[in-house]
Amino acid sequence: MTSSPTHSREGKPAFRAFAPAKLNLTLDVLGARSDGYHELRSLVVGVDLCDRIQCRAAETASIKLSCNHTALANDSNLAYQAVSLLASRCGVRSGLEIELEKAIPVGAGLGGGSSDAATTLSLCNLVWGTGLCDEDLTELGAELGSDVPLFFHLPSVVMAGRGERVEAVPLRWSGWVLLVFGGQIVSTSKVYRAWRREDGRNMATGMDEAAIEATSAKDLSPLLSNHLQPAVFRVAPEVKRVYDELVRLGVGEVRVSGAGSAMYVLFDDEASARHAAKSVNEGNIGAGAVVVRAPIRAPSPAGEECVHGDFRRTGATAGRSQRSPQSFLQHHTE
Repeated sequence: MTSSPTHSREGKPAFRAFAPAKLNLTLDVLGARSDGYHELRSLVVGVDLCDRIQCRAAETASIKLSCNHTALANDSNLAYQAVSLLASRCGVRSGLEIELEKAIPVGAGLGGGSSDAATTLSLCNLVWGTGLCDEDLTELGAELGSDVPLFFHLPSVVMAGRGERVEAVPLRWSGWVLLVFGGQIVSTSKVYRAWRREDGRNMATGMDEAAIEATSAKDLSPLLSNHLQPAVFRVAPEVKRVYDELVRLGVGEVRVSGAGSAMYVLFDDEASARHAAKSVNEGNIGAGAVVVRAPIRAPSPAGEECVHGDFRRTGATAGRSQRSPQSFLQHHTE
């Protein structure tokens, strides 16, 4: 996450930041826990498909959330809950205005909501001057959701437990990712309920250490694993259909992202990734494909400007993807 101050029309200082999506390169489900969660171990990287968030102090003590997708602008949004939690724990009585521009599809397994929560916690910390360190914010984030803590430690981390134990790791590979959107919102809770212990029996386990050392997509791709993938296919057969089409197309080693509907393939060079995306989009496979870089903490702000709280894409990054996931978001928000 990166942030920068700007000023609203009212003259109040505002802070903006990019909230990156994530990919689980390995995801081992080690069993169900007595607290209702599952024991996990996962190698996670940030990718430069990002939501954009701006926060500024409000005139009143209320919290106001606006979003380019109105169905997400409510108090069940994790960004809103993050503000409420921080205010409660730190005794803050000031209000906050949050402007959220979504680009990460909902229910895709890319951690958009969790990333928004982590980023909003960091921005609130700046706006309100609560002085919390990343460790404090990580602990608060764990109360909001299992994936929230990892976003304070990107670009690459190993997460364990139910997600509350996070260690930053130096991933040797960097390159390009073909992201293909499956066209469905997949419920994480339904996926975990559908998980069976035997799902990971024929999959690699404990490959995160080897994956960290891999230097090319060719070496890294065979180490990728997702023990939740069979459960995703049970819950969302349409995702399995898209997965099968990608395999037939021969774009490379395809993996489902986390407990969601997005799928990905790793590449070492941008040209190959874009050629694959072109084939996917021309074949009308899924809800579209984009190409992103990985791993990242947050993308460079070059090509983005904030004018009176409105994010506008400018030349440096405009048209970077063959097809935006916005159309998918617009018709599939909860």
